[in-house]
Amino acid sequence: MGWHNLARDGGIAVANVFIIMIPILLTTALFMMKGLSDFMIKELQQKADITVYFNESVSTDDILRTKDKVNQIAGIQKVEFVSKDAALEDFRRRHQDDPVLLESLDEINGNPLLSILNVSAASVEQFDQVTELLAQDEYRDLVNKVNYSEKKDVIQKIFTITKDAQRIGLLLFGILGLISIMVTFNTVRMAILNHKKEISIQRLVGAARWFIRGEFLVEGLIFGILGAVFSFFVAAAVCWYVSPAIATALPGMNLWDNFSANLWQIIGIQMAIGAGLGMFSSLIAVSRYLKV
Repeated sequence: MGWHNLARDGGIAVANVFIIMIPILLTTALFMMKGLSDFMIKELQQKADITVYFNESVSTDDILRTKDKVNQIAGIQKVEFVSKDAALEDFRRRHQDDPVLLESLDEINGNPLLSILNVSAASVEQFDQVTELLAQDEYRDLVNKVNYSEKKDVIQKIFTITKDAQRIGLLLFGILGLISIMVTFNTVRMAILNHKKEISIQRLVGAARWFIRGEFLVEGLIFGILGAVFSFFVAAAVCWYVSPAIATALPGMNLWDNFSANLWQIIGIQMAIGAGLGMFSSLIAVSRYLKV
C-alpha cells in the first residue's frame, strides 16, 4: 500500500522524496566536511609546533637523548631533529632567490645556525610540560632557548580554533537531525490529510488499525530509502566534480578519494538516516494525526 500511495500521488510523492533528500544531503555534506575539517585541523596543528635550540657545543648524542626524553611526554605527536648542517642546507634552499643574503652568509665563513628539535603536540598543556622539562638543571647547559613563549599566543589560538570547529560540527549535526525529523513529519502529515476520506472508508469496511497505520509507516520508509539512493548519486557527482578544485586549494586533500575510501560508511549513514528518520517521523505523525 505504501508503494500504491506513492504511485497514485504522482507529483506530490516525487516532491516529498526530493524534500527528504535535503536533510540527507546536508548530513552527507556534514560527514564529508568532517573529513575536510579534520585535514585542515591537522594542517593547523602541524603549524602549532615549538623549536628547541641547542648550544653549538652540544653533541648529537646529547640532543638525541633529549629527543627521547621529550617523546616520553604523553600527547607529544612528533619530535624532529634537525642538525645545524641540515638547517643550513634548508636555509640556503629557502633563500636561493636572495643572492645578497646568501653572500652575507658566505662571508661569515662558518655555520651560524644551531641544531634544533621541532616539537608537535596534541594540546598546549604538552608544550608547557616540554618547557618545564627543558628548564631542569640537567638541560641548562644543553638548551640555548625554547621559542614557546614567542609562539604561545599563536599556538593557543590555533588549538582554540580547532576545538571551536569540532563544536560547530556537532551543533550542525544536531540541527540537521532536527530538520530531517520536521521535514519527514510534515510530509507524512500531509499524506494523512490527503487520504483522510480513504482512511475513513477503510475503517468502515473493517480494515485493521495496524494495517491503516502501516501504510503510512511504509510510505515514510520508502521516502527515506528513495531519498538516500538519490542522495548518494548526487553526493558522488558533487564530490567528483569539486575534488580537483579542493585539491588545488588544499594540496594533499582529495575529496573524491575520501569519498571512495568511506563509500560503504556513507551508504550506511544515508540509508540509516533516511529509513530511520522516515519511520520515526511517520510514527510521530501517525500517532498525532491518524485517529483510528
